[in-house]
Amino acid sequence: MADSGGLAAAVASGDQVTALTALRDRLAADLEMCESPRDVAALAGRLQSVLAEIAASSTSEEGSFLDDLAKRRRDRQSASASS
Repeated sequence: MADSGGLAAAVASGDQVTALTALRDRLAADLEMCESPRDVAALAGRLQSVLAEIAASSTSEEGSFLDDLAKRRRDRQSASASS
């Protein structure tokens, strides 16, 4: 199995995306070394779900950024309309 020091540190950081990324890397490394078809199927399924979680987290962060940008734009427009 791959070294878990990076995974443990990533989880300890408290950042979900960092932890998921480290888990993704660990699962991919374990998958490459795996010889059991049953274990390959289980690892591949978990890797797929971790990738989906990373994508969902990235989308929600982008949404937050875009929401913040839209709010700042509305605030500017309101401020200039009041002046």
